[in-house]
Amino acid sequence: TPLQSKFSVANIALVHRQPRTLNLRQLIQCYIDHRVEVIRRRTEFLLRQAKQHAHRLEGLILAVCDIDEVIAIIRSSRTREEAIERLMQRAFRIAPTHPLAPQVPARLMAMAADDGIILTRVQAEAIGALRLIQLTGLEIERLAAEYATKVEEIEGYERILADHRLVLDIVREDAHEMAQRFGNPRRTEITEIEAEEFDLADLIAEHQVVVTFSHTGYVKRLPLDTYREQGRGGVGIRGGDAREGDFIEQILVASSHDDLLCFTNTGRVFLLKVYQIPEMSRTSLGRSINNLLELRTEETVRAFLAIPDFEVSEDYLFFATSHGRVKRSSLKDYRNVNRSGIIAINLNEGDRLIDVIRTTGEDHVLLATADGMAIRFDENDARVMGRNAAGVRGIDLRDDDRVVGLVRCQAGLDLLTVTEHGYGKRTALAEYLVQSEDGSSRPQSRGGKGRIDIRTTERNGKVVAVRCVQSEDGIIFVTAGGMLVRIAAANVSKIGRNTQGVRLVRVLDDDVVIATAIVKDDESEAPEEAESAPPEGTDGPPTAAP
Repeated sequence: TPLQSKFSVANIALVHRQPRTLNLRQLIQCYIDHRVEVIRRRTEFLLRQAKQHAHRLEGLILAVCDIDEVIAIIRSSRTREEAIERLMQRAFRIAPTHPLAPQVPARLMAMAADDGIILTRVQAEAIGALRLIQLTGLEIERLAAEYATKVEEIEGYERILADHRLVLDIVREDAHEMAQRFGNPRRTEITEIEAEEFDLADLIAEHQVVVTFSHTGYVKRLPLDTYREQGRGGVGIRGGDAREGDFIEQILVASSHDDLLCFTNTGRVFLLKVYQIPEMSRTSLGRSINNLLELRTEETVRAFLAIPDFEVSEDYLFFATSHGRVKRSSLKDYRNVNRSGIIAINLNEGDRLIDVIRTTGEDHVLLATADGMAIRFDENDARVMGRNAAGVRGIDLRDDDRVVGLVRCQAGLDLLTVTEHGYGKRTALAEYLVQSEDGSSRPQSRGGKGRIDIRTTERNGKVVAVRCVQSEDGIIFVTAGGMLVRIAAANVSKIGRNTQGVRLVRVLDDDVVIATAIVKDDESEAPEEAESAPPEGTDGPPTAAP
């Protein structure tokens, strides 16, 4: 038996004599408006009927209270019409001392006490239509009770017409009554059974996958075998049918059951299961990250981290903002993230999250600024803080300077620096250490001004990005004009720290480089997880890859 059925409905209706296609809300509103109109018309009709009936009852009560005079008029009249006319000419009064006065409704007594009441034709005809036996004193009790009932009905109808909320109450009552009379009882039964807690992941096969993120925010998931079957030449921007001006910016190898932390420029973090990312073919574009996360206007994802298990990990998350603030938090603090995201770091006004990396507690990190400064320090210089903390100063920025990059220093890698006018260089990470008095190399202290990384002359322009690279990598440059240029990292000159660099890509006079990405060279093997390596320039123990 299917648990769900789908059917199509053409929601076309006449609204004020005009055909319109309505959505469900509009259909319900039209029905409510119709029911309100029906109830008002029905109430107005019943009000008129009740008033007419009460009007006739008033005439009959007056006749019973003056029965002798009524009988005399009827007997002395030659025709029925003459009797009616004579009844309409007489003023009927009820004195407080009248024997039947206690049984007459107070409302009618007030009307008949002074000048009396002149009967209308309707009342006179009602009197003439009665049999004589009905004009007795005992009949007054029945007439008075019926009159009181009609007066109460009249007041009720008038309250309904004066208060729209009462009309809507009647609409609800009528709908409930129809559901009780014509509704079909539920035939399926939902019962509670003793079972282990259900987890959707139990239905998903666990296997290694490749998750790719494009420069313009498209994400997709592929089985790792997709790349292994390709063999050589299976990695890089050939891995997808990207839109013009787009390219694969980041590749993660993870388990389909891993958690994926997504950090945005506003300091929020979202959590996705890797299996929640759509699995697509190698040549497909992917799904926009905006369809998977509840991002706000102008909010973009700055970093992705795959986490196999929060509980067993002793690693940390290291944050860097454009204003030079850094924060180190325990990875476990981010295991409970709801669908709408939570605050990962508190940002001051105008500040933006630049990047988030995963560290082991024994790593060196490097911050680079737009004015060409860089500082390398031990991550332990930043004490562990809670999730809502704003962090501490990582680098002392000059006026109008800002942080543009954060990297984790690893042995065997160089620091690639790229400027907006297309210049840059590779520099050994060991050059960002300083010499101690005993001649050994050590990192700087957190919060200093740093050292010159590259000279940001008029020729170079500002620094736009820094990356850790090896000679086998490929580098993609993106310009504001939408141009993409790819070169091999081995073709970038490896030179000293305090230099201007060399031309990496030629840009037009009115164009600038805005972003870079590191991809595997076309001749490399399938993507694999990076091996552990200690910070360059130290003899520390091996550390996990970011």
